[in-house]
Amino acid sequence: MLNLETFKEYWDVAFPDLRLRRTHFVLAVSGGVDSIVLAHIMHSLKANCTIAHVNFQLRAAESDRDEQFVRDFANQYQIPVQVHKVDTQKYALTYKLGIQEAAREIRYAWFGTLMQSLTEAENNKPQSPLLHALTPKPKPVVLLTAHHADDQVETVLMHLFRGTGIHGLTGIPDRRNDVLNLARPLIQFSKTQIKDYAQRHQLNYVEDSSNEKDTYTRNYIRNILIPQLTIQYPSISENILATSKRVKEADHIVSSAVSNFWKKGIVSKKGILTISIHYWNKVKGNGTYTWGLIKQFGFKAQQIEEVHKILSASKGAMIASPTHQFIQWGDEIQIVSITQKQEYAVIDESTIANQINKGRQMATVSTQTGTLQFEFIENFDLSIISKDPNHAYLDASKIQWPLLLRTWVASDYFYPLGLGKKKKINQFLSDLKLSPTQKKRINILSSGEKIMWLVGKRIDDRFKLKPTSKKLLKISWQENP
Repeated sequence: MLNLETFKEYWDVAFPDLRLRRTHFVLAVSGGVDSIVLAHIMHSLKANCTIAHVNFQLRAAESDRDEQFVRDFANQYQIPVQVHKVDTQKYALTYKLGIQEAAREIRYAWFGTLMQSLTEAENNKPQSPLLHALTPKPKPVVLLTAHHADDQVETVLMHLFRGTGIHGLTGIPDRRNDVLNLARPLIQFSKTQIKDYAQRHQLNYVEDSSNEKDTYTRNYIRNILIPQLTIQYPSISENILATSKRVKEADHIVSSAVSNFWKKGIVSKKGILTISIHYWNKVKGNGTYTWGLIKQFGFKAQQIEEVHKILSASKGAMIASPTHQFIQWGDEIQIVSITQKQEYAVIDESTIANQINKGRQMATVSTQTGTLQFEFIENFDLSIISKDPNHAYLDASKIQWPLLLRTWVASDYFYPLGLGKKKKINQFLSDLKLSPTQKKRINILSSGEKIMWLVGKRIDDRFKLKPTSKKLLKISWQENP
């Protein structure tokens, strides 16, 4: 049964960090029975609330009817109300989204903006010195939505039918505090219990006609599939909820084990996140462990099998997400951000050879910070070597492919040509009297584990040309403006 006592009992267990009298709650109210009941309960508990309603303008006069109903409800209970009216069809066309996806984006983006403005207003209110001392800042602003147990059942089924991992079967979380600070205090109460509450308190509400359209997946599951399954399995909803709860407990255990595994396995080498392939192979082929890793770096679950393949691929093989690359580098996998302004480019010998085989004298590779040109020269005379530091003349027989162009880090060192001993890159650049900003723009070009060129400054002595050298690789560097 849903009443103030059972609601408060669940609240105290699920949301011990949210004080009803010391939090500003934004109530997402559509005008339907679920959100009206939530608003009535919060008002009855004397919580500090603002009602937020979005008019998506998708159902003509019905949308305006809903907006007016919510305004009247807020006025009746003297609850502040904010309304956002938006052309959802136009938004969906502009951003090439489905209507449901567009509505969700609009709704939560506006909720976030509203919550930010309320946070600023709450914490700029004048207070007496005593009250200021007793009330810590900032005062939280939390969004409440009226998702309930029936929504939970539908969501678990949707995830199951579409294909999901363990986490997908946990359904809708009752609490989130990432992009939005959000709670769902009706998530353990059924639709029937919510309607009973509305009837007992003689609450009016509006019906959304689109809920009857079975073309939407959720409506089909709600209106057709679950009623049919209930005939054969009368306790199907209760069983799904119970199973989802057990899966959530298992998910916590699995997530903890997976997280601890990768914490031990990921190390930083010269500023690059790295995982030993030998270590990764301890869970070889295990999609749960792989997903626990790659989802942190912008990859999708559909990429799990492709990620597995790079473990046995050739050096330099890579797979990318919108934010990161996983690169096979010998006996390890390197994880490289492609959104940070740091240089990282793998240069394969075949890339150079393919360009030259097409009749070009030189091969060109463009990077984030500049352009490299490669030219192989045989039967050369040492007199062709230029003193221009933007040209490197290297013994081709000493080079291991692929090459790696990257930003230098503090632990890097090389053997500068003519010095006769190794030196830290940082110290070498300081000796050149470069400013910190200038030093940050310098890259290194490495072969295997060895730095062969501090780009635009000095080659490594181990790669220099000798009278016995038979083939040289000339690399030229042109920095972007």
